[in-house]
Amino acid sequence: MIRFFAIAVLSLSLTAGCQSNLENKDDIAETVLQFDGLSQNCFDTSVRIRSRNSIGSASAIRYLNCEDSIVNEVQSPLEATHVEFETNRHVAGDRGDRHVIDVWYEGKLVSSVHCKTDDSWFKSGVSKDIATIVVSLETLGGAIPVVPAAPYGEADIKNGEKIFTVGCSDGRVPRARCGNVLQVLNGLIYYLPQSISGDSGSAVFKYSSKRDAWEVIGRTAWAMQVDGRWIGLAMTSDRISDIRAGRVSAGSFKLPEGAVCLSTICNDLPEGAVTCDELRHVALHQESDLPKRLDVSNQRRWRFPIRGEDIREKPNRPFKDREWTIISGITDFIRSLIKFAFWVAIITIIAAAWIAPTILSPLKYDWPIQFVKYVLGLIRKKK
Repeated sequence: MIRFFAIAVLSLSLTAGCQSNLENKDDIAETVLQFDGLSQNCFDTSVRIRSRNSIGSASAIRYLNCEDSIVNEVQSPLEATHVEFETNRHVAGDRGDRHVIDVWYEGKLVSSVHCKTDDSWFKSGVSKDIATIVVSLETLGGAIPVVPAAPYGEADIKNGEKIFTVGCSDGRVPRARCGNVLQVLNGLIYYLPQSISGDSGSAVFKYSSKRDAWEVIGRTAWAMQVDGRWIGLAMTSDRISDIRAGRVSAGSFKLPEGAVCLSTICNDLPEGAVTCDELRHVALHQESDLPKRLDVSNQRRWRFPIRGEDIREKPNRPFKDREWTIISGITDFIRSLIKFAFWVAIITIIAAAWIAPTILSPLKYDWPIQFVKYVLGLIRKKK
């Protein structure tokens, strides 16, 4: 394994666009596959995005309060009305594109809802591939945990440092992988193990001992081959902040030669990829069955995961006035007609069941009363 990293370091140094050297240090000895202290929130903040032509990943990065067309970032879910997800543009497309977001909480699917892309930033051949999706907490049915990006200029990403990625590899449920940073160059994190199709848009997490919190330090989007093996490429959190704020010129951040979108890579799951349940039960085994396609339906109500056990009341849904149109009027009329026909049918069946015996036999209209009296008489005789 040490020899492999030495070869990988040498190969990367010869790759176009990567003239700066990978440091061949002893602390990049091998990829750690054990998960020690990965926060549950890193799993719960990661979601799957299903689009018409692709499946990718995203993570919740901040709470928003949207009132009267004014959008403000807030820290508490109690003050929030929406949550913002960040992913890749090649997953979520451009503004207005429709998708479905699947949310897991403690390993269980709790919500599957429609959504639209809010904004995107992209340029071919450049490390610029970001999209955001804003969804209301009411639509999700709960307040998903948020893991924010590291403060600008303070991510402090070092070669050989341990990182975690959580993505929906191969379109499956979210899986976490533990790996190491190989190098940071031109706004890109080169890391192992590799990511595959379905991981596009997934967050790269690192624990900050300085701030005592998990943070997003990158957003994965590409991969490249080095010495016959794939390594992952992720935009740093600072690079993403610059892109979204328009502070940098996209042309100065060309992708290294051989970098391709993760959607084109269809390898097996990397060794050590584990689901939430596997992590909690310390059972590092792989699942081979792909999940069934999920239909979009009314979400199930789930408790706000970071509000605490003391908040149990479900929020009341506000009444929404509908603008009347000819089509909606015809639809309401047909629905009322169907309900009326249903109750008429039930009443007709009950009446027919009462009258039919009087037509087909000598019984009179009071036959149910006479039948009850007859049964009661038999019971009395037995006593």
